[in-house]
Amino acid sequence: MAFRFTLDVLQRLRQSQERQQEMLLQQAHHCVLRLQRQIEDIEAQVTGRLVREAQNLKSGLSAAELQFGLLCRSRLRERRHALEKELSEALAVHTARAEMFREARRKREAIETLRQRQFQVYCRESARRDQRQLDDLFLLRRRSPDVCR
Repeated sequence: MAFRFTLDVLQRLRQSQERQQEMLLQQAHHCVLRLQRQIEDIEAQVTGRLVREAQNLKSGLSAAELQFGLLCRSRLRERRHALEKELSEALAVHTARAEMFREARRKREAIETLRQRQFQVYCRESARRDQRQLDDLFLLRRRSPDVCR
């Protein structure tokens, strides 16, 4: 008789739930990375503008150009602030999804542990059954008179 796990359907459900939570966690992780990259890009733009303005100041810069540079940096800082707020929210979502993923994994591992224990019991009982059959065969051969003699 082959091993049959009675909670096989539940085990597949837990595996599916874990995969789903893992995918949601990956999406949240990608969102966090995207926002971090955007913030880094804005920082690089602000730094680049400052360097260019410093060079242009040496060669002469009109008030309008200086005003435009200030306005651009101001807008970039506003955008960075908005992205940092989004990043904070995305990190909160990431943390929540990570916890949900850990919970799904814990539930799946509990079912797998139960399955392993049941399989070990099945193997022991199967080995005992096989040994009993061998013992019975040995006893039958020992008791029966040898017909060939």
